Amino acid sequence: MEESKGSSTLLLFICILLTLILLVPGNLNGATFTVTNTNDAGPGSLRDAINSANGLAGHDIIDFNIVPPGLQTIVPLSQLPQLLDPAGVLIDGLTQPPGGSIGGNPPATLNLLIEIDGIGAGMSCGIWIKSDSNTIQGLIINNFEKDGISIEAGPQQNTIENHICWNIIGLDPPGLGPKGNGRVTTSLWAGVRIHNVPAEVTSIAHDNYIEENLISANYAEGVAIIGPQVPGDVYGNYVIGNYIGTDINGVADLGNIHEGVSLCEGTHDNLVDDNLISGNDYDGVGIQGYNNEPYPAPPIQTSLNTVSNNIIGLDINLAPLPNNFHGVAVGEYGPTQWGCADINQIGPYNIIAYNGGDGVAVWEDAINSFNADENLITQNSIYDNNGLGIDLQNNGVTFNDPADPDSGPNQELNFPMIDSAMLSAGMTTIMGTIDINTSPTSAVVEVFKAIPDPTNFGEGEIYLGSTTPNAASNWSVVVSGLSSGDSITATTTDINNNTSEFCDNMPVLVSGVDESSEEKPMRYSLSQNYPNPFSSVTRIEYAVPKTTHVSLAVYEVSGRLIRVLVDGVKSPAYYTVSWDGRDNNGGKVSSGIYFCRFETKEYRTAKKLILIQ
Repeated sequence: MEESKGSSTLLLFICILLTLILLVPGNLNGATFTVTNTNDAGPGSLRDAINSANGLAGHDIIDFNIVPPGLQTIVPLSQLPQLLDPAGVLIDGLTQPPGGSIGGNPPATLNLLIEIDGIGAGMSCGIWIKSDSNTIQGLIINNFEKDGISIEAGPQQNTIENHICWNIIGLDPPGLGPKGNGRVTTSLWAGVRIHNVPAEVTSIAHDNYIEENLISANYAEGVAIIGPQVPGDVYGNYVIGNYIGTDINGVADLGNIHEGVSLCEGTHDNLVDDNLISGNDYDGVGIQGYNNEPYPAPPIQTSLNTVSNNIIGLDINLAPLPNNFHGVAVGEYGPTQWGCADINQIGPYNIIAYNGGDGVAVWEDAINSFNADENLITQNSIYDNNGLGIDLQNNGVTFNDPADPDSGPNQELNFPMIDSAMLSAGMTTIMGTIDINTSPTSAVVEVFKAIPDPTNFGEGEIYLGSTTPNAASNWSVVVSGLSSGDSITATTTDINNNTSEFCDNMPVLVSGVDESSEEKPMRYSLSQNYPNPFSSVTRIEYAVPKTTHVSLAVYEVSGRLIRVLVDGVKSPAYYTVSWDGRDNNGGKVSSGIYFCRFETKEYRTAKKLILIQ
C-alpha cells in the first residue's frame, strides 16, 4: 500500500514537471545560427538568423563567420525582424573572425568587425527588441532613419533584462566619424531608446542595461528612456560606463543632436552612472516630465532617478568638452522648459564643468508649486560652467528671503550663510547659519572649495564635508585641504531633500594672524573695511611704515571693547586682517554700528563698521 502511494506521488511529480517544461516558453534548448554573408536575406544572412531564432523556443545565439575575415558591413534593405523570442537571443558581433575585441577599457578600446549600416533600410531602426533577455554586443550600428536600437514593451510582451553592451552606435567602425542614427528628424529618435506602447500587463520595460557603449552623433538623444504610456511602465533601467557624445578616444566633439541622456515623461527609478557625457548639443543629462495641459489629467512626473559618478562637459582627460546647454537639466530640455521632475538625485561624485548653461538647472512649471521639488544635489564637483553651478528656475542667483516662505523649484530653498572660514594648523573651521522654513536640525550643509565667478556665488569644485545645524540654525565644520586665500561656498539641503543654490563665496583667512605684503608704506593708514555693510566677514587693511607696537580692535559705539584683532609689534608692511562679527569669547554680536580703532605710539584713527545679520 505504501509502495503504491509513493509510486503515485512520483508519477504525479513527473507529470507536473513535464507539463511545466512544455508550458514554459523559454526552455533552455536553444540553437546557434551563424551569419556567413552580408546579404540582405536568404540562408546565412542576419535576417534569416533572426527569423530562425524567433521561430525556435529557447535562448538562441547568433554568431558571425563571414569570409573574408575582418570588418564586414551588412546593409539591410528594410526593417530587420523584431526580436520576439520570450527566451531571448544573443547577437554577438565579437565572434566575427579573427575576433572582435572589447579590450581592457571599453568603450575606448573597442575593436569591432560587424557593421550594420541602415543607409538603404528606409524607415527602420537597427535592432528592434520586443522581448526579454536579449543581449546585443560587438556591433557597429549606424545610418538608420529611426533608432539605432529600440527596446519596446507592448502588446506582445514585456522587455526585461536586455543587455546592450560593447557597441558603437552612431559612428563609423573606428569610432572617429559621425554616421548617426535618426536620420529622419520628424520624430525624436535615439541611439538607444527604451519605451513602451500601451497594453495591459505586458507593457513594462525595466531592468534593461546599456553598458560600455560608444553612443554619439545620433538624432535626437544618445540614450532616451521614455514613458510610460499607460497602461504600462518604464522604470529601473541602467545606463552605465558609456561614452555619450564623444569619439572613441573620449576627446572629440561628436555630440548627439539633442541630449546625451534623456529621462522623460514619467520614467522613474533609473540609474545613470559612470558615463562620459560631453559634447551634446542640448544638455548632458535631461530629466523632464509633462504638465498634461490642456488634458483633464494630473501632470506626468519624472521621478526617483539617480545621476551619479559621471563626467559631464569634459573630455576623458578633464579638458573642456561642453554640452551646449546645461550639464544636468531637471525640468528643462535644451532651450525649452517642461518642469514636472521631482524626487531625483544628482550625485554623488559627478564632475560637471564647462557646460554652456548651468551646471545643474532645476525648473518648475507653473501648473503647481511642487512639481520640481525634492531634487537632491549632493557631493558633486561643479565648476567653470557658463551659468551658475546650481540654478533654481534658471534665472540667476535666487537670493535668500527671511524665513524662506517662497515656493518654486526645490522650494527655492535659502542657501546657507558663511560667517567665517579661519585656517589654523592646516585645518579650517567654517561657521555659519541657515534660515529655512523646516527643522534646521534635519538639514545638511555641504561645504565646497569654490571657483569664484563674477556673481560671487561661484561654484563648488571640491566637496570638503558636511554638517547639521543646531536648533538655533548655527552650524560649523572643520575641514582640511584649504589654504589662506582660497574661497569656499556651501549648499543647504532640507529634510525633504530640496537642495539650494551655492551661497556667496567666502575667503579663507588665517586665524589670529593678519596677512602682510612685502611692500613698505610711507605712512600709517587704516582703510575702510570691505565689504561694508557686511553680514558675515569683513576685511580691514592697515599700513605700518616702521617697526612699532600696533593695536587694532573693534568697539561698540558706547566704547565697550568687543574684539581685539591685533595687539603686538609689527614691522613695516601693508597688512590685512578680518573680523567675523564675533566678540573675544566667540559669541556673535548683534547688528549695528561698530568702530575699528587703529593705534600706535605715534598714530591713532578709527573707521565705522556696519554689521547686518
